[in-house]
Amino acid sequence: MIPAPEFGPYPLVQAPLYSRWLASGVALLVFSGSISVALRPMIEARLAIGSVAGVFLIWVLALLLRVLFFRFNRHNAQSYHEAVEQVRQAWWQDHRQTIALVESVLVSAACTSAENGLRLFSSDHLPPVPQETPQGRTLHLCQVFGSDVAEREHNLAILLAQQWHEQRGENAVVQPLRCYWQGSQAAWQAFAHQVALCTPQVQLPELPETWEGIRSLDSVIDQLQGAATTARILCAGCQSSPAEQESHSPAGEAALLWLFGPQGGVRFTRGEWFSVDTEQLTTVAERALQQSDLTTPAALCVSFAQPDVADLPAIGWNCKQHVQDANFGTLNRLQAMVAQTLAAWYAEAHQVPCAWLANDPHHTLALGVMEPDDSTN
Repeated sequence: MIPAPEFGPYPLVQAPLYSRWLASGVALLVFSGSISVALRPMIEARLAIGSVAGVFLIWVLALLLRVLFFRFNRHNAQSYHEAVEQVRQAWWQDHRQTIALVESVLVSAACTSAENGLRLFSSDHLPPVPQETPQGRTLHLCQVFGSDVAEREHNLAILLAQQWHEQRGENAVVQPLRCYWQGSQAAWQAFAHQVALCTPQVQLPELPETWEGIRSLDSVIDQLQGAATTARILCAGCQSSPAEQESHSPAGEAALLWLFGPQGGVRFTRGEWFSVDTEQLTTVAERALQQSDLTTPAALCVSFAQPDVADLPAIGWNCKQHVQDANFGTLNRLQAMVAQTLAAWYAEAHQVPCAWLANDPHHTLALGVMEPDDSTN
């Protein structure tokens, strides 16, 4: 993501001190006049008067040049300010571009549909009970079988394709312009094969683009700007985390799918990323709100626990009320996509902005705000 443009102030010169210039002019005239009177016996009067006039003319020209230098400096500063504002406005216009989530699927131990997902926000919701295994605690889907991670991810991918087909119906056909996948290549092959079985008209590539978190989201938004209303980009992924005895959270697993278009659904913003060595987290959070034209944080934020980010409370976001670790377990690289999906469902159902916060493959944190579809208002 291109960072926000930063410009230094234009160097301004001090305005002319006219009182000082006037005093110096009077003093110069008195001095030159005195010299002319003293030398009057030795020079002609006409030459003396011409000398005084010449000195006065030089003073006037010097003052004029000083005033012109000041005026040109102020004019250049104004032009510089206008050019900077144009660059900033162009950057914000590009940075505020969005895309529409036309279709979405999320299957996990906590939810298998948008209706189930919205129940995660209710006060009486109870997270799923982890399964105790010799390797450690797990949050696995009961309808997915397999003894190791690779087999479970293979079956998760198949389940994802089946769930997508059931949501779309028999006659709904889409041909994505590009596909992104978070997960193993074997899992993608299982997903693509199942999609071909369910809907032979859909041709998915053998090698999809690798999902790189907020970088890929930024690229998808770029690609769909100005595209036809029927244009679609598919983003999906699945993960089954291995159980670990020492882990504080159970090993989770989930599969999800997004189908993006230029319009026709809840709006995905570009979001922001935070790395410890780059900017202050509060600055990044403020820019995320600016991106969505918000003056105050959204009332709800879908998040996962970030124990390594000590200054997280300083941003003022409601990051503790809807922490999803107990619902989904450890998901690592799929964490942000799950948080974004839940935030999108909440924004669509309640027609209010919903924030999200999670980890990212290349940065300490990624965060942003989902916006309801303004075309329905």
